[in-house]
Amino acid sequence: MLLPVVLLAFMCLCGNAQSSNATCAAGDCDEPALVQMSRTSSHEELQGRRRRRRRRRSRRRRRSDDSSDSRRRRSSYTGTIPYVLQAYCGDSWLTDCSDVPDGWQQHVGAFDPDITTEPPEADGTASDNYMTFGGSGVEGTLPSASTIEGWFDDSNTANLDFDMEGSLAGAFSTVATLTEEIQTSYPDAKAQVTCLVSTYDSAAEYKDTFDYFGIMIHGDSMTSGSYSIPEDDPTSGGTWPYIKDWIDSDIDNSKIVLSLTTTGLEGYMVDWFKQLIAEYGLAGMSFWYWDQLDDSISITCIEDQGTQCDTSDSFKCSATCNGGSADGYCCDTGDMTSVGNCSTLGQEGCCGGTDSTTYCQLVS
Repeated sequence: MLLPVVLLAFMCLCGNAQSSNATCAAGDCDEPALVQMSRTSSHEELQGRRRRRRRRRSRRRRRSDDSSDSRRRRSSYTGTIPYVLQAYCGDSWLTDCSDVPDGWQQHVGAFDPDITTEPPEADGTASDNYMTFGGSGVEGTLPSASTIEGWFDDSNTANLDFDMEGSLAGAFSTVATLTEEIQTSYPDAKAQVTCLVSTYDSAAEYKDTFDYFGIMIHGDSMTSGSYSIPEDDPTSGGTWPYIKDWIDSDIDNSKIVLSLTTTGLEGYMVDWFKQLIAEYGLAGMSFWYWDQLDDSISITCIEDQGTQCDTSDSFKCSATCNGGSADGYCCDTGDMTSVGNCSTLGQEGCCGGTDSTTYCQLVS
């Protein structure tokens, strides 16, 4: 009973060898060819998508390398940035990802009312970039793990950020489960939740699931609603108690990111945040509306712990470290250097010196 089948297959092969138009009477020989064509078509489509992505990235790199076209603000700081710096980016209404400074994490999102909208493409290195979901006014059900995994390459990201507003408000369990599912396929993927300031207890239940916890210490501006940061004593305002709640929570301080908006952001505020990062070992800072940062605040002062962002006469150092491991830092009583608090260690000690050194010197 097998002979006719074998003979039929042999005849089909011979016929196809003689003519590209030849077909088998029963049609059995056509199916493998159709499957192969389907695979070839799918492969070509995939290759085409990859070529298009490479061309887009090549164009973006050329734009970012062309100083006449690029709007990216430059930093004169050449050292290692001592903390995490993040900027949210996406469409032009927010910040173009090519405008984010080199070495910063890019948190790219669609921030569309529909949470299932695919994020645009980030710039730079994928391992530094986070695909962001959620946000105020963003509703719907999160995409599946497989869908998000398929977007990693298209969005030039390798990590996740969930803005716990809109439909994600309070949904820590949901995003934790999704994160763990994705990490089974992408074990190196990091995850962040960016949280409303009142949710520290709920967030602490997932302290081991997420790598970072962004805390949104702002409303429409840095001083709207209950948020306030008085210049003469920032801890006397309404913002400090929110930060302190997170510092005192069960979440490791090294995972806490101070999430800021550039609306209403002033240089002395950035200087205070840098002091808190150094004093409490916080992870770093993130910026919303990065491209609207006031020109009076330099990227250098944000990246360099020792460079003040507030350059007004009322906030200038009266003494700085001249030498020692904290060279260049202000060493007035109450200042914070890379070594520690000058009130606790003494002005010489916070410069990295001892009683026999004279690193902390008055500014002439």
